[in-house]
Amino acid sequence: MNAVLFYKPPSFRLTGSLINAIEYFLQAVEYNSDLNLVLVIGTKSTKTKSTKLFLNEIKNIMIEKYILDHHVCKLVDSNIICASKFELPSLKFDTVLVLDYVTIKNTKGILNAKKILVISEKYTELSDYFYDKSLYNVTYYGEMPFHYKDIPYKMKCYFNNYRDLKNVQTGTYVNTPNNENYLKVQDTFPDLPRPMYFKSKTKPMNNMFEWFTHYLYYHADMWFDPHPRLFLECKFYNKQIIYHNPYEVKDGSWYRYHDIIENGLLDRYLTKDDEIIRELI
Repeated sequence: MNAVLFYKPPSFRLTGSLINAIEYFLQAVEYNSDLNLVLVIGTKSTKTKSTKLFLNEIKNIMIEKYILDHHVCKLVDSNIICASKFELPSLKFDTVLVLDYVTIKNTKGILNAKKILVISEKYTELSDYFYDKSLYNVTYYGEMPFHYKDIPYKMKCYFNNYRDLKNVQTGTYVNTPNNENYLKVQDTFPDLPRPMYFKSKTKPMNNMFEWFTHYLYYHADMWFDPHPRLFLECKFYNKQIIYHNPYEVKDGSWYRYHDIIENGLLDRYLTKDDEIIRELI
């Protein structure tokens, strides 16, 4: 069995890593009907209310965000499975794709796979977030200069299946991690269109790209952003992108912003010819 593996946090959080897992699963399952998206649950039971809600949220995202044919829709219903951490050692995988460091931490030592593919994110220098190459047949792919990697790799998106936007409203979507920045953001950028919407991982907006025309990434130097994907999606939907990084932090946001300015979406479309997708199908 081949699989995309993702650890479910205790509560629902919409992260770029979760969207990445969904998109790589959808692209690969189109050509390998036996591929699974395996959601690893920290509790012994996979039948809790929160797990069911999480599963429904993932399926809703797939239906809302992407154009899926009948074949893939059926596989979405049948090939997304939940496994507790206690069940995981008994599952035998051929090739597994892991896209975030939290999943690594919660599956190292209990993952039974012939081959592991990791798209590096952060913390790979720490043993808790690293599959030891002496214990696992693992290959690391990475885009950023600070990523641990065996193979250089540009992160890609499922753009060929994105839905068109319908009624786009004027406004600004603000990506900043701290509530205390809200008034400061509005004072610093008085000319950006209102209303301003501030990113929330716990209460994501439905059809979010229809709610704004401008995207402001306001770097508050409060955390290290490994590889933010919203730059790519905003470029795809022709949003005006404003990058504010007065601290000149050279994290993933810095490199990704300058890459889209220089290269646009060159080599960013996920297809069956992608080297990681080929491993899964």
